[in-house]
Amino acid sequence: MEQHTSDQTGVPARPHDTRLQAGAVSVVGVTVQSVGLIGPAIGILLTTPFIVSLAGVSSGLAFLIGFLLMLAAAVPLAQLSRELPSAGGYYTYISRTLHPRLGFLTSWQWLFYTPVAPAFNISVLGYLLHTTLEAQYGFNFPWWAAILIGAAFLGVIGYRGVEVSAKALLILSSLEILIMVTLAIWGMARPGAGGFSARPLLPSHTLASNGLFLGVIFSIFAITGWEGAAPAAEETRHPRKDIPRAIIGSVMITGLFFVLVTWGLEIGWGTSKIASFGSSAESPALVMARHYWAGAWIIVLLAVVNSVLAVAVAANNVSTRMWFAMARSGSIPSLFARLHPRFRTPSNAVMLQIGLTLAVGLGVGAWIGPENEFFFFGLSLTVVMVIVYSLGNIGVMRHFYGRPHPGRRWFSQLVLPVVSTISLIAVGYKSLVPLPAKPVGWAPVVVAGWAVIGIVILLVMRVRGREAWLTKAGEEMADLAPDAEAETNPPATRAIGAEELAPE
Repeated sequence: MEQHTSDQTGVPARPHDTRLQAGAVSVVGVTVQSVGLIGPAIGILLTTPFIVSLAGVSSGLAFLIGFLLMLAAAVPLAQLSRELPSAGGYYTYISRTLHPRLGFLTSWQWLFYTPVAPAFNISVLGYLLHTTLEAQYGFNFPWWAAILIGAAFLGVIGYRGVEVSAKALLILSSLEILIMVTLAIWGMARPGAGGFSARPLLPSHTLASNGLFLGVIFSIFAITGWEGAAPAAEETRHPRKDIPRAIIGSVMITGLFFVLVTWGLEIGWGTSKIASFGSSAESPALVMARHYWAGAWIIVLLAVVNSVLAVAVAANNVSTRMWFAMARSGSIPSLFARLHPRFRTPSNAVMLQIGLTLAVGLGVGAWIGPENEFFFFGLSLTVVMVIVYSLGNIGVMRHFYGRPHPGRRWFSQLVLPVVSTISLIAVGYKSLVPLPAKPVGWAPVVVAGWAVIGIVILLVMRVRGREAWLTKAGEEMADLAPDAEAETNPPATRAIGAEELAPE
């Protein structure tokens, strides 16, 4: 269905006025959206100690392998994002290359990832601030206050538009990366017991104990989020060029960041006593910051605050554009496809996301505790990631090899999708066998139940003969403004229509 909005004069807008603000951000802005969604500093703070407890001194190597595997998944998606730029992201990719029903189920499962990311990341931040400020300064900061403040911040940023968001992300992400890299270099310059060495990047006895393999699995979880650039296609100046560059660039930046910072922290802590790194009651990054910088350690805490805010802003951008794309295609009520008359932002989708952030952050935090939210949704993300990334890989192969295509590249469109899919299946298996203790262990059950609800919705729609909206997912190429489409869509790479891609 076509969505008609009204401008400031009250005159109904033409159908093409349901586009977001074209050309609002450059390749830099859309790259920092992906970097922000990954959350480098919060990943170092929460994920690295756990990976060290598994892979020992070879944790730098675990991140290096995880980085290369994520690059193997990102390169094929970059190929597809050049062909099918859209605010729908994976929703459009899978609808257009496999089937609209799978596209809907992908977005349905995606609710456990990007839309809830602001909620559980801000909840973790609230818990961290509560415990840290109380221990260091005796100040009782309630964890739920962070969710209220964060939701208000996201509402303002969301209404003002992706251009403002991009500037905020550039500042936040740059600060967190600069601070954490500085701490890592400090650790290398003033190494702990064991001195400076390349041991963190070399295999050790963990190969025999399977610890390195498990470390790689969780390093992949830390690097996920690079696909956050895709839904910004409509608002990017040159989407067919900039979105692929942003996807690959964000993986390169964050992958190398995790390798370098983990290496530096291990050296600074001391490679000969690395076991205490993984078992430390407090984050090793904060411990080292106090050791090196005394009272100035608080800048590392500020880096973590920056990281969480960057994740929240980036996830807010991605999810609101996903709601908007689904509403414009008719998958969800058209109410969420309305644009703000001045800022050209999906205002109702922003309100939906704020409500979800408050409900999930406060509700789940009260249910299982804010300290468990990150790992609960982290495991949920791992399960969903395996499904969505794998379907994306299959979509890439079908798009380029399911029928004649002039732009075939066997390595990036066939070999890499197969390799990354096999790796993702291994990630999924190791994440679930054995299941973590409850309440985190409830995550896969909740994800499976949510998938069943999505399937039931599709079955009901089919029985009632109301599936026409599914084909609208294939029309998301209209996301590009006509002039951008003409400029960036040469005849040799013309997008294939939804009717051409639908299965026989």
